[in-house]
Amino acid sequence: MAETVCRRASTVKFWDGYAPWYKLWMEHNRYHDRIIEVLTTMVEPKWKVLDIGSGNGALSLPLCAIGCEVTAMEPSVGMRTLLFEEAMNRGIDWIDIDERRWDDTPCFDYHSHDLVMSCNSLHLTEQGFEKSLAKLFKTGAKNVFVITELAPEIKVKWTYGEYSMLFTKSYETESSFTYHRMSEVLEHHTFKKGGHLSTHEELDIMAKISFENDHICIKDEAHVSMYWWSRNIPEMLAR
Repeated sequence: MAETVCRRASTVKFWDGYAPWYKLWMEHNRYHDRIIEVLTTMVEPKWKVLDIGSGNGALSLPLCAIGCEVTAMEPSVGMRTLLFEEAMNRGIDWIDIDERRWDDTPCFDYHSHDLVMSCNSLHLTEQGFEKSLAKLFKTGAKNVFVITELAPEIKVKWTYGEYSMLFTKSYETESSFTYHRMSEVLEHHTFKKGGHLSTHEELDIMAKISFENDHICIKDEAHVSMYWWSRNIPEMLAR
């Protein structure tokens, strides 16, 4: 099923329908905490930031909150709806939205930015991870920050033209899914597959279930890698 999910997740249509499940996942885990910690340490107020594949704004909105000029690039209307809801809940109305795909965006549109970043979205592009990553550096942004679960399969270089890697960090984090009803479990996995679950698939899913605090859980962990490149390392190190 994993291969089928990966193929379908490369489409905007998938994320339009997956948005409610993404919201459910976000409500019950702290996946982005360490990434936000890095961002709020490295980024300065008034920085111009592009967040590619921003989803519900998990990274964009904390940067807005510290005074950055953030553009959230999110082609899925379902995910943008989550972003608008979360922004409204936080009282943030100064975020810009770019509805294009990264595949369709000219590099020079973001040449003046201080930071271009992507969290688990480059591998979902039509052109693939490596070409999409190379395109980030063609923007001419001062800094590039990429978060991915694909290491070590992906190929990441220490230098890209004028850019050199400032740091890289890898860690394990919880990425479990929590449900309120048993029906949600099967509905979620049916959607991910894009079709009816076989009896064997249902039994396999049920075998992974645990119960915690009146919730149904499927435990999972993710290996997350963060990479930060800069065009001006001496200045960054001096901070």
